Amino acid sequence: MSGTDLWLIVVAGGPLLLLLVIVYVLLTRRRRGPAEQRESDRAAERLYREEGD
Repeated sequence: MSGTDLWLIVVAGGPLLLLLVIVYVLLTRRRRGPAEQRESDRAAERLYREEGD
């Protein structure tokens, strides 16, 4: 394997690996349901009220 071949692997493989990681994260990201979203909103409001006191 020459230096040119290695450079091609680095230049082409880096962005390809990054793309695969981004796709994996987007596909496996956990989404919150409506009940979890409401609870999160309530908790945030509670924290803001406590900060205001």
